[in-house]
Amino acid sequence: MRNFLIICAVAFGFTACEKTAGEGGTSVIEGKIIYFTSSYNTITGIVDTHYYPKSGKDVYIIYSNDREGLYDDKFDTDYNGKFHFEYLRKGDYTIYTYVDSFILNNSGNQIVTYDYPIYRDIQINTNNSTNMAVDFIIEKNQ
Repeated sequence: MRNFLIICAVAFGFTACEKTAGEGGTSVIEGKIIYFTSSYNTITGIVDTHYYPKSGKDVYIIYSNDREGLYDDKFDTDYNGKFHFEYLRKGDYTIYTYVDSFILNNSGNQIVTYDYPIYRDIQINTNNSTNMAVDFIIEKNQ
């Protein structure tokens, strides 16, 4: 009977220590922020689209899938628009950044500037994994 109680206590100890999403693991989330612009080419008669990385952009992570929560960490993109969050455990994460927008009045002057978030939900299922499918492609306002 005594051995049974010891085995139950040890088993309960392992199940009670399940760690939630956050720092302390071995996984990585990586991605890139890419802006694009479109313009009509009068010579060819088609719309040209140009893509370029966005450096110095803040990217935020929430250690859950609760989009209303406060962010837990942030990263500034490098010169090539890349970001990464390291040392993550298995769990659900939300990555987001802000899109810069503005409204023009009839004479073409900028009158209102506002930012709005765009989100990506990520789930890490295994340790030592790299999740690289977190790209934000954003249309640049001109």
